Amino acid sequence: MNATAFFRVSVGLVGLLMVGEAVALFVGMHLLSERSNPWIGWKNDCLLGIDLLTGGGLLCFAVMNGRINPFSLVYLLVTLALVAHGYRVWEHEANVPHKFCINLPLFVFNNIKLLGLLAITGILTILKLN
Repeated sequence: MNATAFFRVSVGLVGLLMVGEAVALFVGMHLLSERSNPWIGWKNDCLLGIDLLTGGGLLCFAVMNGRINPFSLVYLLVTLALVAHGYRVWEHEANVPHKFCINLPLFVFNNIKLLGLLAITGILTILKLN
């Protein structure tokens, strides 16, 4: 597998994780939980929206087969996702009320996605330098 193919697979997997978790959280929090759930609010909905937007964009890039300039779009999507996921780590460590990562599994999964985003940034930088 060449570097570009590896990059596309990595981007696709991280995008899939982001979209999958966002959809699962949306269904769980908005359709299956009580409306009085304190997790439901504009901040967490905005973070879900960022995951859907950036994860969906990464998935689209992964399947577009070179028709999108990776060095502009992917950097933009990954930077936005890194900021959102980094904010969640800060929020968790600062013990902010109604934090996005309300439990340990969400926090661990957030950090897995964060590591994937950092790996994509590293791979993209290496590809750009070559």
